[in-house]
Amino acid sequence: MRRKYFIFVLCFLAFICHAGFSISNRSLKASWKNVPPVPSEAGAVAMAAGDRELAYRMIGSMMQNLGDSGGNITSLGAYNFERLGQWFFLEDKMDWRSDYIPLLAAYYFGGTENPGQLDPVIDYLAMVGQRPYGEKWRWLAHAAYLARFKQSDLEKAMGLAYILAGMNIAGLPIWASQMPALIAGAKGDKETALALMMSVLQDKSRTLDPTEVNFMIDYICTRLLDKSEAGQNPFCNIQK
Repeated sequence: MRRKYFIFVLCFLAFICHAGFSISNRSLKASWKNVPPVPSEAGAVAMAAGDRELAYRMIGSMMQNLGDSGGNITSLGAYNFERLGQWFFLEDKMDWRSDYIPLLAAYYFGGTENPGQLDPVIDYLAMVGQRPYGEKWRWLAHAAYLARFKQSDLEKAMGLAYILAGMNIAGLPIWASQMPALIAGAKGDKETALALMMSVLQDKSRTLDPTEVNFMIDYICTRLLDKSEAGQNPFCNIQK
């Protein structure tokens, strides 16, 4: 009887202690210390027992869920993007063929509302996008997009667009060749834009879809030239 009573008292005291501990700490929450420091390549592989692909997936999952654990939801504006960039480049060493991390960089972290944070994202996408493998060029195009439309940095966008247009890759769409001209037009440098667009039109018009040719002629005649200049341009006269 005494033994049962002792066990009951012990359980009751344990319950009271647990309840008191829970009540006293209920206001405490897990705190996020921002993007963690980046380990060395060897250290990252060691954490996955020497398996580089496992390390790549583990780190990718960690990056995808950064700031959104322990009941917290963190705005991208609070992230340390300089460290994020270091994680991007570390992941590139783990697996440079995968598009998992470029996808996260472009469409998740690239969604930050603070354009000043985007430099590491753009640098990473520009590097990945210059590889002549699969359709990696799309990441370079996205880097140019972020520079132009999110950062409004037309000089940076122009530099990336020139790299993209100069890539000798089968299947590269015509808009990649048009991009430097379109950005030059956005800068107000109509002379350069006209020269670039005319060059593309003259070099590739025979292999282009008629709708692409019509777009380029319309852009030249209505966006880059005034009425008097358009009247003297043979391409504009052909369109008429």
